[in-house]
Amino acid sequence: GETLGQNRTLGRRRGIENDDVRPRETCKPIIIIMLSNTVRAATRRSLGLRGVVANRAQRQSVRAYAEIPVNKVCRMVQCKVPDEAAGIEMDKLLGEADEVMKKEVPGYVGATRMICKSYWDFKSVMVFDSVASLEGYLESEVKEKEIMPILEKAKAFAVDEDIKLQNFVYDQLA
Repeated sequence: GETLGQNRTLGRRRGIENDDVRPRETCKPIIIIMLSNTVRAATRRSLGLRGVVANRAQRQSVRAYAEIPVNKVCRMVQCKVPDEAAGIEMDKLLGEADEVMKKEVPGYVGATRMICKSYWDFKSVMVFDSVASLEGYLESEVKEKEIMPILEKAKAFAVDEDIKLQNFVYDQLA
């Protein structure tokens, strides 16, 4: 996951700095990191089918992992809020971000949000119709000039100003 907190780091556990800290040209898009294991697994599977990987059990475990379909993807924003008033303010900011995304980001499907009123966990999910759409958003001026300022405002309502961002494969089960 990523963190947008007082130290302004994103994905520090993997050694990836926030776009604000490292020059843009040296930052890998987060989606590449999210999907890198899938690509490696697909490569291993392909090599395994050609006989390069001799261990049948290894081929089967890689094959099972490589078959998770990646159609829609999403970006989750999560934090803790101290109380209901902060949750209401976060809802307003989510609505503002959703309007911007609907108007200006191709492939943006919509957003959902969840709030736990026992623990005051706040989560929103922005859904994209493809990996390419999420990648486009992550590299866009819209993210930098319109969404990041909204996230900066949101920090004021998050406990310890800590907001985590994470990408997922997204499927809605029937």
